[in-house]
Amino acid sequence: MTARWVAMAILLVMLGIVGIFLWAVLRPPAPPSEAAPGRPVTAEKQVAGPGGMWTLGAHVVPHADRSVAVTVLARDPEGRPLASTAPPTAVLRMLDMAMEDEGVILVQEAPGAWRGSARLSMAGRWSLLVEFNGASLSLSFQAVSL
Repeated sequence: MTARWVAMAILLVMLGIVGIFLWAVLRPPAPPSEAAPGRPVTAEKQVAGPGGMWTLGAHVVPHADRSVAVTVLARDPEGRPLASTAPPTAVLRMLDMAMEDEGVILVQEAPGAWRGSARLSMAGRWSLLVEFNGASLSLSFQAVSL
């Protein structure tokens, strides 16, 4: 009689293990989070300057290897590139720790358009700060490591 109870207990344990395995394998994947690598973050700001209204825009794409691609655009209200002799400056700042800012070297690709990249020292919440023609723009993003 006890042999039947032991066999029944072993059977229940085996069914439980198979059930947990099937649940873990067959459940749907979790939805992507906002911190997913490669998810672009964009910000724009309308600026009133001595020459009239214009738009400063920034776009950052964090990658899984902690590198980031940065694009900065300056346009007039009609969407034409803003002429400037000085390039914008861009720095990356860690939001959750007191760390030194990490600079982004921006290279002009076209009138009013600059691109650059940088490698972040660690994963976490970061902010891109852009300054151009007396205007500044900030946008936050999440950097992850895989």
